[in-house]
Amino acid sequence: MNSVNLTRPDVTLRLTREGLIVAATMMEHDRIETVPGWHGRHWHETVTAAGVETIRRLVDEALASGVSSFAPVNQMFPGGAEIPLEYTTVSLGDDGGLIAIGRRFNVVADVEARLIESRRTMESNHWRLRESEPRDDLVFNAAADPMLLLDPETSVILRANPAARQALGAACIGRFLDLLTEPRRRSFAATLRQVRNDGQAPGVIAAIGPDRISWIVRISLIETGPAPSLLLHLSHPDNLSDTPANRAIHPTLIARLPDAFVVMDSEGIIEQANLAFLELVEAGSESVVLAQPLDRWLKRGTADTAIILDLIRNHGTLIRLPVVLRGEFGAEHMVELSASAAGGMIGLLIRDISRESRPADSTSAPGPLARALQSLSWDIGATTIHEAVDETVAVVERHFITTALAQVAGNRKAAAALIGLSRQSLYLKMNRYGLE
Repeated sequence: MNSVNLTRPDVTLRLTREGLIVAATMMEHDRIETVPGWHGRHWHETVTAAGVETIRRLVDEALASGVSSFAPVNQMFPGGAEIPLEYTTVSLGDDGGLIAIGRRFNVVADVEARLIESRRTMESNHWRLRESEPRDDLVFNAAADPMLLLDPETSVILRANPAARQALGAACIGRFLDLLTEPRRRSFAATLRQVRNDGQAPGVIAAIGPDRISWIVRISLIETGPAPSLLLHLSHPDNLSDTPANRAIHPTLIARLPDAFVVMDSEGIIEQANLAFLELVEAGSESVVLAQPLDRWLKRGTADTAIILDLIRNHGTLIRLPVVLRGEFGAEHMVELSASAAGGMIGLLIRDISRESRPADSTSAPGPLARALQSLSWDIGATTIHEAVDETVAVVERHFITTALAQVAGNRKAAAALIGLSRQSLYLKMNRYGLE
């Protein structure tokens, strides 16, 4: 083959478990052709030097979990052409080897790209949180100020943190409006309606509870699963100083947490950190991390500090955002971030899930992607290899996109970073599979 001039290049490789190419086909002008010169070679020998480690990683991921992530490499063809392809690798079972599927990056006209971006900027960025687990409640419960979650329609108190239960006692049960004096209820109900409509409202002073203690109440609307809730942050009027001493969580609470915990300012600069965080990022002392941005330990390609801060500013909380932390000496850990903001400060709980994310043994039940792939069946003659490849790619891409969106609660910028796509590529694939 002297040249490779493809409008829709698809490359399919049949591999041994060691990455040796058994068969190679490609799509050229709607014809399936065998690629000469690749049979019997290792896959990583057919790509540029920069892609060797990527190929090895794709093979290892498929052997470990059944299917790899998507990754770009520059594929070198026997005729001398070099084409950037996006590969994913799927295991065919213990004895079946692997299949690698390569697709060229989609090229979309600039006008269409601008239209998609414009439409995205006009949409509301809804943050759908999973149902909270006890571990995820640590940030909410560790807040020094009283905090309440209310039902937006009835004002019934859904949850109260320990500081609220200590300050209000038995008043933490029932309707919040019932804790106010009769003349104050009507105006406060109007404030709640404004928050339901606009997402926020100016702080108000209200006398709460049987002792009629005055509090400054700040209210925000947050997504907490199937329905939104109102987050009420209570603070004393005589304690409005915005100094770090008044804003920080007590160091003893941080030090005793079994998971990593840091306190950051609104710009993502670390002001406090516990021992678990120091161990996670391989820091010898607290002085190594203080006054440093969290970005220093976030692996490139995952959500950066700007995304994290934007999510917290928009929604007030963050629950179980998966990222990769890289230590001072190169160790990497898959972690989940949960956070809450109060008084201009951010409390960040970091849960190491590296061990939990290891692939299960061969006796475990197949995951959702494996079950979806097992459901595919083709009859030779009735189905072409091109159709089979398209169906396999569609199943894998839909699984990665829907899983990533679920993990970041619908935030598409974070989902794109999580699976290694640009936002434009993610929007195009979502549109292709009807996931808008």
